[in-house]
Amino acid sequence: MSHHPNSELLKLYATGEIDSAHGAAIASHIESCSECRAEVMKFEAEAGEAMMSLSSKEEKSSKDLELVFSNMLDDIMTLDADYSKPKVRKPGRVQVDGKEFIVPATIAPLVERMSEWRSYGGKVFTSTIDVDEECRVSLLYINQGVQVPQHTHKGFESTLVLHGSFKDENGEYHVGDFIREDGETKHAPQTVEGQDCLCLSILTEPMIFTQGVARVFNMFGKGMYP
Repeated sequence: MSHHPNSELLKLYATGEIDSAHGAAIASHIESCSECRAEVMKFEAEAGEAMMSLSSKEEKSSKDLELVFSNMLDDIMTLDADYSKPKVRKPGRVQVDGKEFIVPATIAPLVERMSEWRSYGGKVFTSTIDVDEECRVSLLYINQGVQVPQHTHKGFESTLVLHGSFKDENGEYHVGDFIREDGETKHAPQTVEGQDCLCLSILTEPMIFTQGVARVFNMFGKGMYP
């Protein structure tokens, strides 16, 4: 694994300040990346120490604390849940172009909110995921031996590789890799013959095509979401 979330995203993940789509993508990445997992643990420890320091400065009476714990116990006792068995998250299943792929359990909740697949010439397929956030989240399937027209981005594009691999002008990307691009990047992702690719894509703004007839999608400066 050669491509990772930056420290800013990892810190937002550790402190719970990240959006749900990026949170799911990073959770999936760190399951198989010990380097990023260690960095998240460091940020979590720092956040814990900061909270402890803040708590020590606050003045709370013993009655206030007693009331807090009493309310917590009441909430726990009234929950209608069965804790006799641990909750196990199951991987998700994605079907596209006559194929089925297994995706990590961390991504499964997003898969459950997929829309119908849209096909671009039977080569590229996209399915928008309904999340109540400003970014556009989708699954992107690229068949083997396909090149996506060169484009850049008005905002950020985050990509998590779920199956297969692809490459562009900046390198090759494989399962588990997390890639983040912005307006400084112009690239034309492509798959090689014999290798398709399934990715989770998160866009904060539309992408802008920079070459060929695909530039017609840039009309009125709006760009295009996949």
